[in-house]
Amino acid sequence: MTQIADQIVIILSPVIGKGLATSAVNMQCKKLGILPENLTEENIETFSEHFKKVMQIFAGDQVAQDIVLKIGKINNHF
Repeated sequence: MTQIADQIVIILSPVIGKGLATSAVNMQCKKLGILPENLTEENIETFSEHFKKVMQIFAGDQVAQDIVLKIGKINNHF
């Protein structure tokens, strides 16, 4: 995984656990046709938009929104 994918796993781990977080990042990347190691600043927004829908199912709207905001902040650090 890239540093970005690893950061997303860190954000998700307190909510869904590290194992599920890693699987979720891998599955979402696969659905988008990218590898986790190819997750970059250019495609993180698309990843976040699609991932929000998944998180709403598992954790509710507010948690999903908070996670998307945290993922968006990753983009500001690179």
